[in-house]
Amino acid sequence: MKRIILSLLIVSTGAGMVSAQQKGFTIKGKIMSLNAPAKVYLDSYGAKVFDSTEVKDGVFQFKGTVKKPGLAYLSLDRNGVGKDSIDLEDNTDELGFFLDNSEIHVAAQDSLIRGTVTGSKINDQYMAYNKFIGGTVTAAYKNYRNRISPYLWRSYPFTKEFDEYMYKFKTGRFEKQLQFIHENPDSFFSLYALTDIIDMGEGKDMKKTGAAYRSINAGFRNTEQGQRIGRYIQAKSQGAVGTAAPDFTLYDVNGKPVTLSAYRGLYVVLYFWVTGNSLIKAENYRMTKAAELYKNKKFKIISIALDPEKKKKIWVKEVKENKLPWVQVWGLKSGPLATTKLYGNLGTPVSIVVNPDGIIVLKDLNGAELQYQLAEYMK
Repeated sequence: MKRIILSLLIVSTGAGMVSAQQKGFTIKGKIMSLNAPAKVYLDSYGAKVFDSTEVKDGVFQFKGTVKKPGLAYLSLDRNGVGKDSIDLEDNTDELGFFLDNSEIHVAAQDSLIRGTVTGSKINDQYMAYNKFIGGTVTAAYKNYRNRISPYLWRSYPFTKEFDEYMYKFKTGRFEKQLQFIHENPDSFFSLYALTDIIDMGEGKDMKKTGAAYRSINAGFRNTEQGQRIGRYIQAKSQGAVGTAAPDFTLYDVNGKPVTLSAYRGLYVVLYFWVTGNSLIKAENYRMTKAAELYKNKKFKIISIALDPEKKKKIWVKEVKENKLPWVQVWGLKSGPLATTKLYGNLGTPVSIVVNPDGIIVLKDLNGAELQYQLAEYMK
């Protein structure tokens, strides 16, 4: 499984950290009863550290220097098969921690995944934050999948159950992150939490995310990372959850105008897509199921193509061939503004749900998350 990586630009949070950064880091590890060819790999994308070392008599060690602390992972290769091979395993034996220029001690009995990390104050703070929010998404993913046989991972009952579990986990985790930020405005990990919210795509509620951002220490907001988050929130606040959906008039393949406000009184899914995207087929399947399931409800789907002008003929051809059971319009422009700018520069495939009063209630959703939320609204 590919690990989720935060694009984190970390800043120093105090004199203690600055002095620690001057001497470099040492990681001293013990893992019982292991010897060559066993190896341990160290990688940190945030701190830009990638290294490996052999395990000798159950002992391994890393030394180096990081300019900025960051989330790091130690991965155990028991048989010396190589980093690429163990990264392909869903049950990779790895230990996550926060790497800074400290003397760090790692102790484990038979596997890194159950190991402990001591010696770093910033890692202690990270572990406290991580415990408060319920853990990482990667850990939740692995823990849930490891409960059953790999042969069942692709079965429909499991994938449905798994998708619902992960949606609930991430939603609850988002709320705990917001709580942490409001209760700890001077903690570096409040900035870290906001970075995680944005990078993981959980900051769909711009009202809540914006309030959390404004609550953190001004020093963090003025960092390069803080300013990036601020710009993102400002851009995404256009067409945010809880605000009135910007009206538009777009045109279908026959040139017939379609105006959003004409559907007032219905739940409307605005489904943004482009031709040639491999994810669209799966999303169309889910949308078709939703259209069938809610056909007797006050429910409508409007798909909005975001292709460039040169692909309009391809779009027309696909619309006519697919014969999908909902309204389809060309979304390049809506008056003087591109449609995506009205709703905050969306990706694809992604959907927005507008309630019967014309208020945006869901944003930036697709796949199982969208279907799960729709089911709640359409009860």
